[in-house]
Amino acid sequence: QDIKMVNTCPAPRVNSTLLGQHVGSTVCVVGKVKGPPQGGMLYLEGADGGDVVIDRSSASREINSEFVEVVGVVQPDRTVEELRSTDFGSDFDLKMYNEVVLLSNGPLKHIF
Repeated sequence: QDIKMVNTCPAPRVNSTLLGQHVGSTVCVVGKVKGPPQGGMLYLEGADGGDVVIDRSSASREINSEFVEVVGVVQPDRTVEELRSTDFGSDFDLKMYNEVVLLSNGPLKHIF
């Protein structure tokens, strides 16, 4: 019997390091908001501590949380063009989440 984790995100979960492997694809990124959007761009600290830039120029909702999940398409410059986002509140363990990202992209990929 196969074990499957419930996946609320329809795309691969990635951190800043893995973005380059998914150019042109839809991904799911979780990060800590570094400040208010600037010129339509939102800057996040990714789960691995690296920078993630979100293009929110076509976003229809405000980000009202310290941590956020963004589903979007990775552009050639590694920015993520937001399709949708979900607030994750102010109490989220990015280091633990990064472990999930690494497992879901590594040898245990088949259970995610």
